[in-house]
Formats: sequence, structure tokens, C-alpha cells
Amino acid sequence: MAGIISMASAKGGCSKTTLSVGLGAELALMGVKVTVLDADLNQHATKFGEKAAITGFTVVGEVTETNVLGEIRKANETSDLVIVDLPGGSSMLALKAMQRSHLVVIPSQQSLLDARDAIKTVDQIEDASEACGRVIPRAILWSRVMQGFESRPAKKVRATVEGSGTPIFRAALLNRVSLQEMFLVGKALSQINVKDPGAANLKTIAEELMSRLEALAT
Repeated sequence: MAGIISMASAKGGCSKTTLSVGLGAELALMGVKVTVLDADLNQHATKFGEKAAITGFTVVGEVTETNVLGEIRKANETSDLVIVDLPGGSSMLALKAMQRSHLVVIPSQQSLLDARDAIKTVDQIEDASEACGRVIPRAILWSRVMQGFESRPAKKVRATVEGSGTPIFRAALLNRVSLQEMFLVGKALSQINVKDPGAANLKTIAEELMSRLEALAT
């Protein structure tokens, strides 16, 4: 049985697709068979998948409220990891995907507005948990983090979210220009440049993600 994760947020533009594609591609290169289910309206993950030539990496597009459960079931039978790239906001589509997930990852920038939306997403996960009768594991992952100096507002936001009790990834997605190139050429960052710091950053997050899934499984 595959691990199933949903990339979810109450808002758009918080790196759900970047993480879905970037982590999926790097994990595939590490030998993990990955299927990304593109449920986002923009279908950027699907466009990446059309260009990519990565063994063990598949993107399924046009995932909707109507077919999401069937697509998760099919991907679950053939993959080691299923990543559902959800659209921003609250929807029945998100509710269905969350109920099937072993972990919901909530990308969020370190701003007050984004942190509020992350908490809204936690509330959505609680609704999904109530509906399916089990606690759905979740964790916030900081995204678009500037390397080096951390501003005072960012520190305050981080401290506030850490105090909410929601688990937070130790690793964070750093703000890298090379992440844009990844979508332009349809290649994992380590395929473009194995020494790219962005590739190392994604691998670190990927390893923590798999460790969290393994811990949850036991």
C-alpha cells in the first residue's frame, strides 16, 4: 500500500504545486515510485509531467471532485507514494482527498496572513477527521523562506504557529530561482544541476517527509 499525502492550503500561491512536483521528482530519482494527482485548477503539475522523463514519476491531470477517490485508489495500487496537489480553498474535493491521506502537508509562508490561512486549513482537516472517524495527521511546512536573516515579523509568526500545537517540518522550502527553471524545462533540480543547493533542499524535505510517513505507519 502506498503512502498518500495531500498538499493543502486555504489559499493559493503557497508552493503546493512546487512541492508536489519538486519532491515527487526528487523521490523518483531516489527510487521511490511516485504519482502526483493534479487537482489544481491551473494544472501546472500536469504541464510539468508532459515534459518530464523521470523513471517512476507520473502526473495524472484533471483530477476533480467526481474522480478523485478513484484516481487515489488506482495510484495507490501502483505507486510507493501518492501526492495530491489540491486547489486553494475549502471544497468537497479537498475533504475527500484529506480523508484518504496518511498525512496532510500544509505549505505556508512566514507571514501573518499565510499563517492564518494555515490555521484555517487545520480546521478543514479537523472537519475531514470528524467525517471519516479518525485523526488525520498533518504538518505545516514553511515555504519561500529567505535564506540567512530571519525578520522580526517572521520570527513572531513562526513562534505563534509553533505555539498552536500543529506539527511543523524541521526543513523548510527555501526561496530559489532554480525552482522556476524546473517548470520551464520539465526536469528535477538535481537533473538540471546535481550541485544546485535547491536540489539538496528538496532532498532534505523529501527525506523528512518519508521519515514522517514511516513513523506514522508504525
